[in-house]
Amino acid sequence: MRAALGLVAALALTAPAFGAEANRCVVSVTPVHFGTYNPLLPGDIRTTGIVTYTCTQSRPISISLTRGDSTYYDSRTLGHGLTALAYNLYLDAAGTSVWGDGSGGSQVYRDVAPPPDTNVSVPIYGRMPARQRQAHVGLVDDTLLVTINY
Repeated sequence: MRAALGLVAALALTAPAFGAEANRCVVSVTPVHFGTYNPLLPGDIRTTGIVTYTCTQSRPISISLTRGDSTYYDSRTLGHGLTALAYNLYLDAAGTSVWGDGSGGSQVYRDVAPPPDTNVSVPIYGRMPARQRQAHVGLVDDTLLVTINY
């Protein structure tokens, strides 16, 4: 079973206030890839992707992820129907803070003072639970929207 997760980056823009120079932020994403899934192996698959952002000014930002094709943040799935596999994305390596948009128990990434004109890389921690017996042969994926608000 091959599993992949694609992330699509989005950019949220703000207008300058009263002639002041506008803050501009750019975000890019290195996707999370789970590789080959074997339902007989005992351990979860853990992997990482990276969100990188750069802002022209040191002002508070937040970065959110959508649910992808899943209904809820606490139970994301790769694929559909017979080829669906459970997974999730986290802000922390321990897998305690689900990365989402702040709803449904999820959290957003926040930086109150990002360094201006500097690339900041934030890991996306992915985990796919072991022993998912419903796994079938085939490629599965999910696409999420990454949004930076500033």
